Amino acid sequence: MKFREITLAGERIHLLPGGAVLLPETETLVVADLHLGKGTSARARGLLLPPGDTISTLEKVLLLIEAHAPRLLIALGDSFHDHSAGKRLLDAERALLNCISQKVDPLWITGNHDGIPVSEVAGDWLEEYRCGDLLLRHIPSAVIPAGHAELAGHLHPKIRIRSRGHVMSRPCFITGEERLILPAIGAYTGGLDISAPAINSLFIHGSAAYVWGAQDVHRVA
Repeated sequence: MKFREITLAGERIHLLPGGAVLLPETETLVVADLHLGKGTSARARGLLLPPGDTISTLEKVLLLIEAHAPRLLIALGDSFHDHSAGKRLLDAERALLNCISQKVDPLWITGNHDGIPVSEVAGDWLEEYRCGDLLLRHIPSAVIPAGHAELAGHLHPKIRIRSRGHVMSRPCFITGEERLILPAIGAYTGGLDISAPAINSLFIHGSAAYVWGAQDVHRVA
């Protein structure tokens, strides 16, 4: 499995197939916007979404852990779709979360959907985490301190790709001089095109977008 390496604030960052990031110096795996429990939340409101989204997302995270053997897992907010999602977890979903916490130390960054820590899961909850000169948070900040860089989620970046006469919309990483926004990897998460002002305005000095296939990561913009 091939990754794409970038550098922010002097820190090496590996963009991984699957939409996660590895910080190799600290053996840290970073994921964003899992939105666990989104399906059960929707069904409680009468929306007929099929079950299985939480299992699918957790299995994806577990595969990433098994492939890269990190020491620490950091989830950049909106890991749970709402404050009661932990109470709605099925036994199989709890078992997967327990398996994850046995393989890594999980650290949960609070998001706008899960601003209150979910007590049903193992691991610490923080508003922000600092790894060297990297600031890891949920919502991208307007101003990043000099000499630092930011890893964030929240915006669910996507990009339209034209291929053989067809246009596809794909989740993507988007990065600039001092910032990387991770894609959402939750099964039922939508996305915002990187041309939207909410994303484009964060990269006034230019950006690069990367998508992934089964085994590698490609720059597409």
